[in-house]
Amino acid sequence: MKSPNIGIMGTPVSSGNRGVLALGSSLASLCLSHCGADKVTILVGNRKPATFRIRHQERSINVEVVNFRLSPKSKPNEHLAWIVFASILYRTLPLLRNWLEQNTPWIKAVAQMDFVGDVRGGDSFSDIYGLKRFLISFFPVWSVILVKGSIVHFPQTYGPYKSTISRRLAAFLLCRSSTIVARDTISQSIAQSLAHRDQQVHLSPDVAFSLTSIPPNSIESYPQNAGFPSASCIGINVNGLMYNGGYTHSNMFGLKLNYPTFLKQLVLRLLEEQAGDLWLIPHTYAPLGDVESDNEASLRLREQIPYEQRHRVKILTSELDQYEVKGLIGMCGFFIGSRMHACIAALSQGVPCVGVAYSMKFQGVFESVGLEDHVVDARRSDNHNALVTTLDLFARREEIRDPLREASDKARQDLNRIFSELLGVSDRTRLKRVGD
Repeated sequence: MKSPNIGIMGTPVSSGNRGVLALGSSLASLCLSHCGADKVTILVGNRKPATFRIRHQERSINVEVVNFRLSPKSKPNEHLAWIVFASILYRTLPLLRNWLEQNTPWIKAVAQMDFVGDVRGGDSFSDIYGLKRFLISFFPVWSVILVKGSIVHFPQTYGPYKSTISRRLAAFLLCRSSTIVARDTISQSIAQSLAHRDQQVHLSPDVAFSLTSIPPNSIESYPQNAGFPSASCIGINVNGLMYNGGYTHSNMFGLKLNYPTFLKQLVLRLLEEQAGDLWLIPHTYAPLGDVESDNEASLRLREQIPYEQRHRVKILTSELDQYEVKGLIGMCGFFIGSRMHACIAALSQGVPCVGVAYSMKFQGVFESVGLEDHVVDARRSDNHNALVTTLDLFARREEIRDPLREASDKARQDLNRIFSELLGVSDRTRLKRVGD
């Protein structure tokens, strides 16, 4: 039996966001491990066809990338508008299918795949980042459904939905899914309410629990020559998007917490109450001035610390890849993060962690390892309560260290089981709901 051809959508391959790169790397490796394929293909918006390098079973592999574009300067047959139109023709006029495949790389790739799975960046099957972003992500998935008849939804968060339009479009896609997997119980319930009655939404840990951790050989830091974090150090991930008020710069996520002020208060208290250094570890790299920049937000936070204490606050300035930044986070004794995959990097290595959350996705992921009480919801907590909760959890960190290691090991075992069922070699080419 030939090895199956699997497509992965919703995982950018050239992003400063190490979380979405962790998703793509983890998904590709899980697919390779459990379907017996020699390769998988990533379908994504990108300037040109490319390759995406991943680590799989201690070796590097180049994954093929088939792209679409939105730019008016793109090749006509790579533009998303043409791809969607051509996909409609593919569905309605079978006599044109060979011609469309030969003249549209996206359709040719999709038509040859046994199935395509979408992960939508982990949390973008929602309109929390705006309706425009949701719509742009909808059309490539619709094109796959037009060509293949269905799609797989890999483990991700579903919802919330502010707009009726996005909610109805989400239901449209889910009702045409052969397999739906959620990564938390809250969005599992949301997806179940949108899917057909005879569809079952399954539950899985986030795929990044399986990401390989590779400690970096060397790093750059500010101040220079700070060495590496140790078990006595606390790692903090500063979310640039939260720090800047979201894309609108006006509290886009409806936070009750004054995030920049909270971080300053937290750093000052941690410096007082323990002897270790603090490491500010970006998980999304972007140029200075970019609303997403964790690195700039980290610099701004450090500048607010009194000079006599500032030397104990280090900033990672190396742009490590997704494997190395996970390795660095794993060196810390405790971690506080506001990028969810930065938190997963800690949780999956047994590092006690507090998530300072801007959306519901944190709660379910922490719940998957028994730490639902380790989430500070910035939408509902004020600065005082958030500070008290975080410091209390830090004081009790040793109580959860061993149980967390056991829970993270189980999460990886569950991922292997679920992907074995989804991609089992006994029936590779059949689109089948997990557990049926």
